[in-house]
Amino acid sequence: MPDIPIEQAIYGNAEAGGYRFLARSPGFLDDWLPEAERLCTGFGERPAGVPCPGAVFARPFGPKHVAVVQAADQGSDDAHRPGALGFHVLILPRTDYAEWIGDPFAVADRYPPTWTARGILPSLSWPVEPPPRRTVAQVQQALKNGDSPTLLGTVQALIDSGRVVFERSAPAGQLLRDLWLLLPNSSRAELWPASFAFGNDLQFDVLATPRVDAARFHDYLTEEQAGDYPQGRYELGLQIAAETGDQRELEALFARRSSRQTLKLAVILLVFALVVALTVQLLKLPAVKRARATSAAAPGQRIHSGKLAGPELPERYPPLTIEMRQRLAEALRPLADKGQLEPRPEAVSVEQLLEGWQQRLTAAAQREPAQADVVLRLQTIKQPGDAERHLRLLLWAQGIARYDDPRLNPVELVELLQQKVGRLPR
Repeated sequence: MPDIPIEQAIYGNAEAGGYRFLARSPGFLDDWLPEAERLCTGFGERPAGVPCPGAVFARPFGPKHVAVVQAADQGSDDAHRPGALGFHVLILPRTDYAEWIGDPFAVADRYPPTWTARGILPSLSWPVEPPPRRTVAQVQQALKNGDSPTLLGTVQALIDSGRVVFERSAPAGQLLRDLWLLLPNSSRAELWPASFAFGNDLQFDVLATPRVDAARFHDYLTEEQAGDYPQGRYELGLQIAAETGDQRELEALFARRSSRQTLKLAVILLVFALVVALTVQLLKLPAVKRARATSAAAPGQRIHSGKLAGPELPERYPPLTIEMRQRLAEALRPLADKGQLEPRPEAVSVEQLLEGWQQRLTAAAQREPAQADVVLRLQTIKQPGDAERHLRLLLWAQGIARYDDPRLNPVELVELLQQKVGRLPR
């Protein structure tokens, strides 16, 4: 994989000729100049007498790049007042910066500015390799040298999407480097620091500045507030890993996802689930259309290859007991009498009674034009199966909704059929 390309430029006020770009590399595009100038002027107006021996800040540069900028005084006058500022602008691809670097201070250290350069500068590159391993010893040293409650509170606040400002009369390079040492990789790639800036027109996530105006920094935590920030899971885990010397746990903390990455992953999973659900629905659409056609034909009936078929019933039901067969025959006999079924009911079985009633119901329905659907359904009963299944099919043919209710025994089914059949003409 090729190295990460870096383009550079020097912006300053050489020999009081006005601020302009004094040098740049061939790949530093003309289209970049307005945005690069905006970053430099966004550093702010110098308060009287405040020096800037050296500062580093980083910001997104358009949608696809990151700018790492070094700012420093370019000498002083006879009264030892700081001179004009110089800016060294480095432009990197944003994806590569997030994946392989994530540390503007490391970029600034590797590529110090040549303030006297004029004209053409060389293009630079960063090797594609994992960033240096951060060790327990380094974390312990940072917490030992600095104000550990402030460092840990600031780190947790930044992870929680807060912003922090430090009031300093000079660049706070070590403080910001220690903070960057303690942050997880994901946050280092998404947060934008300034070790010093005269103002905050560029809206940094964390910065040091000479004067903290409450009105301009109303949504920032101050240094004192950061020190009192409620302890979070990351801060606690970091502190425990440092105290116990647990390098594996420390690296696991550094590798954690940011809230933004977690949200992005959740959105991706949601979109994937919606796509899957939509695909399933599209695949089911023909079946739904068939089901609607079936429902439109008549309650409980199905369509197969354009023809009406019987309802979904078990092929066989448990055999009727002798007692149940006797009760069922007694229940069917009055119906057979109404239908003048021959031979007499005493001489026929339950199955014969049901077969005779299918014939009688079909004949009765054929005399009524409005009963055409009943005739059609009765004609589908070619192989009714056992007595209970045959009985349930007759209920289905008559449009009785509870034909498949497993809680009804055969005698109760006959009672439902009798209520309906009693209203049919002979």
